[in-house]
Amino acid sequence: MSTHHRAISRRRLLQCVPLAAAGLALTACAAPPPAPPTAAAKPKPAGPTIVMATSELVVGRNRFAIGIIDEGNKPIVNAQVSLGFYQLNGTEGTKRAEAPATFRWVEQQAKGIYTAPVEFDAPGRWGIEATVEREGQRRVIRSGFEVKATGSAPTIGSPAIRSRTLTPADVKDPADLCSAAPPCELHTTSLDQVLAAGKPTVILFATPGYCTSATCAPQLNVLLQARPRHQDRAAFVHVEIFKDPRNQVLADAVTEWRLPSEPWMFFVDRNGIVVERFDGIATVEEIDAAISQLV
Repeated sequence: MSTHHRAISRRRLLQCVPLAAAGLALTACAAPPPAPPTAAAKPKPAGPTIVMATSELVVGRNRFAIGIIDEGNKPIVNAQVSLGFYQLNGTEGTKRAEAPATFRWVEQQAKGIYTAPVEFDAPGRWGIEATVEREGQRRVIRSGFEVKATGSAPTIGSPAIRSRTLTPADVKDPADLCSAAPPCELHTTSLDQVLAAGKPTVILFATPGYCTSATCAPQLNVLLQARPRHQDRAAFVHVEIFKDPRNQVLADAVTEWRLPSEPWMFFVDRNGIVVERFDGIATVEEIDAAISQLV
C-alpha cells in the first residue's frame, strides 16, 4: 500500500507542465526545490502520488478533481479509480463517502484528470483513499486535504453576484475586454444585466493572455466549443481576471466574487442561483452536463 502525497499545488503543477488546446496536461513535472536536509527529512515517495486539481473544497456538494502521477513522474491515465473519503480526527479516519472517479481526457489520449462528485457534511481535515487499477495491478494511495465551512467563491445554492463588467461601450480596443487572441465575443453585455434578464447563464472567469496556471486559454476554447449547442437556452459571459494585467490589478468582478485562483466557471439558473461551479479545467462533456441542469 502506498500512502504518498506530493506537495505540489495545482497552480505550481500547472505552471510547470505544457498544455494543449484542450486543457490541463498532467505531464512530467519537477517538484519544487527540496528543503535543506534535516534530521526529520522524509524519504522520497516510492509510489504513485495524488496531485490535487481543486483549489477550494467546501461543506456541501463539490466536484473533486485529482491527477495521479506514477513513480517516474508521469501521469497515470485512463485507469479504473475509486475514491474513499474519510473525516480525520488526529490519526484516525472515519469513512464518510465513496465514489467511482471518471477519467476525463483533456489532451487527446495523453493526459487528463479524475473527477468525482462528493458531498462533505463537516469542515476540517479530510483524507482521500484512491484505489487505482491498471494493467492487472492494484495500488492504494492516500492523501489529506482541507474542507472549508464555506467557500470564498460563491458556492452551489448561493445567489450569483451581479457584478458590472466591461462591454465594448466602455473601451476603445477590444483587447481591453478580452486577452484572448483574437478577443472572444462573450463580452457584449455586462454580467449584472445578463443575470437581471433571468436567463440561465454560464460565467467563465479566466485571463487567456496572462493566466498563471496556463489553463485559461484552453478553458475558454472548450467553452466556445460547447456554446453553439446551448446558446438558445443559456447566456455565456467571459470575465477577465485583471483590469490592469501589467500591474496585476484584479477586475472588480473577480474581487467581488472572491476567487482564489483561475480559471473558474459558474452555472447560474434563471433565478440567479449557482447550480454548479468548476474550479480549474473542465471538459466539454462536463459543461454539457452542467448546462442540462439549468432551468
